[in-house]
Amino acid sequence: MLPTDQLPQEPDLGSVPRRRLLGSYYTPDELATVLVRWALADGDGPVLDPSYGGCAFLEAAARVLSRSDPSNAGTGVYGVDIDPSCIETARDSELLIEANCIEADFLATSFGDLPGSPYAAIVGNPPYVRHHWITGDQQESARAVAAESSVPLPATASLWAYFLLHSLRFLATGGRLAMLVPEAILQTDYAAPLREMLAERFGTSRLIHIRDRQFEGTDEAVVALACSGFGDSGTVETLAVDSVEGLESVLLNSNGCPPDCSSFPPTDGDTLDAAIDLLSRIRESPQVRRLDQVASVRVGVVTGANRHFIRSRAALDAINIPADVRHGIVSRTRWLEGLEFTNDDHGALVAAGAAALLVRPESAEHDRLVDSWIQEGVEGGIDDRYKCALRSHWFRVDLPSRSDAFATCARAGSPLLVLNRGECLNSNALHSVCWESELAVTPEAVAVGFLTSAVSAWAELRGRRYGGGILKMEPGTLKRIPVPLIPGAKDVFQKLNRLLREGSEEEAREIADERVLGEGLRLKDPEIEILNQLRNDLTQWRRPSRAADSNG
Repeated sequence: MLPTDQLPQEPDLGSVPRRRLLGSYYTPDELATVLVRWALADGDGPVLDPSYGGCAFLEAAARVLSRSDPSNAGTGVYGVDIDPSCIETARDSELLIEANCIEADFLATSFGDLPGSPYAAIVGNPPYVRHHWITGDQQESARAVAAESSVPLPATASLWAYFLLHSLRFLATGGRLAMLVPEAILQTDYAAPLREMLAERFGTSRLIHIRDRQFEGTDEAVVALACSGFGDSGTVETLAVDSVEGLESVLLNSNGCPPDCSSFPPTDGDTLDAAIDLLSRIRESPQVRRLDQVASVRVGVVTGANRHFIRSRAALDAINIPADVRHGIVSRTRWLEGLEFTNDDHGALVAAGAAALLVRPESAEHDRLVDSWIQEGVEGGIDDRYKCALRSHWFRVDLPSRSDAFATCARAGSPLLVLNRGECLNSNALHSVCWESELAVTPEAVAVGFLTSAVSAWAELRGRRYGGGILKMEPGTLKRIPVPLIPGAKDVFQKLNRLLREGSEEEAREIADERVLGEGLRLKDPEIEILNQLRNDLTQWRRPSRAADSNG
């Protein structure tokens, strides 16, 4: 059970679109049908979708059940959704019974609230809402689910995790669960208790990663959960397929896995085993340190409303914002083009019109000078946003001390560590890195070690893959990265800095590998190649491929 102070706190929503707040990404009919056919293969229902949305799973269930009893197919199909507009879709369906579709916060329901329970199958696509966007009554419901459960969900759990956990309270003994959840279930720390729970409560569980992106409007990768034999304990198997057709072959065909089915992570098993063994050996080297052993890691400046606080020079000139309340800030990963960021780099961004200046009045005298900007924020409701409202003066952003380096938070390529040579702050789009007082090697040597394939491969295994092929490094994950620290590596720093600025990142990494992994850690060329192969395989895997046909 989670202590109250570890549960999700009231979020800073800003201008997050309603669709994202509700996690409303509707499932293509073909995909819903495959999962429902598998879930109902052993019986006639009843079946529940706890967040039915566009009714794809409910209608698929009604079609499947109509094969055995066409006249009463809809009677065994039930749904819950918090969005009142969803009932219109159910009402318009010729297959569904409106009374079976309940408008409610599923997380706030109990066993006696839902007709038809317990259910032979629970299916669906729970809302993909991040923990800091869980709001109001639903936040309280999520807290209650966590508090009453024996599964220790961390405070960082997203809404889908609570839905999955709560669903089991309505599942009949021997029942099946078929859900689409984010790829986070395979890789995040907060999902580890859920994976353990599946092994404890189902006879067989399959977590099947689908490479083709399925949802219109997002590149979020999905995993199909196919769990059977509720009430028994068993095994959890992780697989990967390219498409819905591959999923259908895995679940519904008796001929085993299709040609495009593989283990997960999606790389050759020998390569994966060899790379993990290598990384374990590297971590034990006296020349390797976790990043948090040589530096502190913290989030960057949190404004609560970047568009109001961070602007271009022309925009600030237009409203007469004086120079002494402007602070240079790095707020975009793409601005980090080399292994160092200088005042000249920032000046070039400002001259090019980038939003690279943070407004931060220091005193009442300054406040009077920026009164029009303050009033603009009040009129736009900025002062009521969560992070802003917490401050004694909503417009006075908390400024941390200057960081020694920036670490990328979310990047299409491998993570980078970039030395801060100037006076710039950084927004929370980047991580702030500050060296410990007794750093054993130069900062340049740390940056070069961070560029190696050892760090990149570790990050691919431990980082979180986001939509669009982005690799996200949470602060806790970043702190644990093992970085090879070879003092002489500083000699190639400027060469690597130049290559990165020229767009030759792979060449730069190859040189870093040779200098740090080869000469420094004495790895052989084939061993370095194993790390590179794993990095390449996983990097290519997280690059999205869009399903050819999607009904949305």
